[in-house]
Amino acid sequence: MKDNSLSYYVQNYFLSYLISQRGYGDNTVASYRDTFKLLFMFLESGGKKLSKLKLTDISQTCVLQFLEWAETERHNAVSTRNLRLAILKSFFGYVLSTSPEFSGQCTDIINIRAKRVEKRPPLYLTESETKLLLNAPDGNSREGIRHMAILTLLYDSACRVQELINLNVADVTIGRCCKVFVKGKGSKYREIPIFGETGKILEHYINVYGLKPGDALFTNRSGGRLTRAGVSYIMNKYKKILQERYANRFDLSLSLSPHLMRHSKATHLVNENVNIYNVRDFLGHASIITTQVYLTSNPEVTRKAIEKASSKTVSESNDYYSLQEKEDLLAFLETLI
Repeated sequence: MKDNSLSYYVQNYFLSYLISQRGYGDNTVASYRDTFKLLFMFLESGGKKLSKLKLTDISQTCVLQFLEWAETERHNAVSTRNLRLAILKSFFGYVLSTSPEFSGQCTDIINIRAKRVEKRPPLYLTESETKLLLNAPDGNSREGIRHMAILTLLYDSACRVQELINLNVADVTIGRCCKVFVKGKGSKYREIPIFGETGKILEHYINVYGLKPGDALFTNRSGGRLTRAGVSYIMNKYKKILQERYANRFDLSLSLSPHLMRHSKATHLVNENVNIYNVRDFLGHASIITTQVYLTSNPEVTRKAIEKASSKTVSESNDYYSLQEKEDLLAFLETLI
C-alpha cells in the first residue's frame, strides 16, 4: 500500500526529482526547502502536527491561506509569494505525475493564479556612484586590495554573487585577453571578458596574496571560501563609508547588494547602446525577455531613442516610411514594452 503521508511525497520530490532527475543546484534546492519549511510552520501554527500530516491535508484553500499568511504575517513581497506558489505548483505537478489518484487535488492547486506584480525597472547605481564605490577601498592595505578586487569584479563582470564566490584562481585568465569563466544557473558555463583596470586589479590582488590556480579566488579572514554573507558584509561596510564621505553624492536610500551591482552594469551597458542580445549573453539570461527590463531603466535613453526614430517620420519631400522602415520601427517599439 502506498504511503500517503506528506513527508513521503516531500522526501521523494526533493531526492528523486529535484536532485536526481532535474539536477538542481544547492541554492535552488535551498529556496525550495525554505518554502516547505515556511508551509510547515504555517500548518503547525494552525494546530496540525507535522508527523501526522497527509498529502490530502494540503488543499487549494490551504495553499491560498498559506500564501496570504506569508504575505501579511511574514511580510513576503508579492514576487516572493508568487515564487512560493510556483514551488508548490511544481511539487503538486510531481505528485500528479506519480500518483494520478490525487489528480483533482493537484489540478486545483496547479490552477491557482499568481498575484499581479507591479512591474518596476530595476534600481541601479549611476556611473558616478559606481566609481565612488569602487574607489572606496584602501588600495595600499592588504584587505583593501582584496575588497577592491571583489567589488570591481562583481561590477565589471555583472556576475551573480554565487558565481563570484564559486570562482577559483584557475577560472581567471590574466593577460592580453583577460576573462573569467563562471558557472551560472542550471550549471551553464559562460566566459566573461574583463577589460582595462579590472584585469590589473585582479592580477595585483592574486600576486599580493600569492594565490595558486587551485585556490579559491576570494577567501574570508579565516582562509575559507568567501560566503554570500561575507560579500554582503563588505558591501555594507563601504556603504557606511560612502554615507560618511559623500552624503550629497550617493543615493543613501539604495540597498547596496551584489544584485544591485549586476543591475548597474547591465543598465550602463544598455545606456551605451550595447545590443540587448549581447547584454543577454553577458548576463547569462536564458531569455531576452528577462534582459529587456533594462531598456526601461533610464527614461532619458528611451526618450532619445524614440526622438531619433520620430525624426524620420516625414522627410523633406514629405515621403512616408518605407515598408522596411515601418517594420524596423515596430520591432524597436516592441522592445520598449
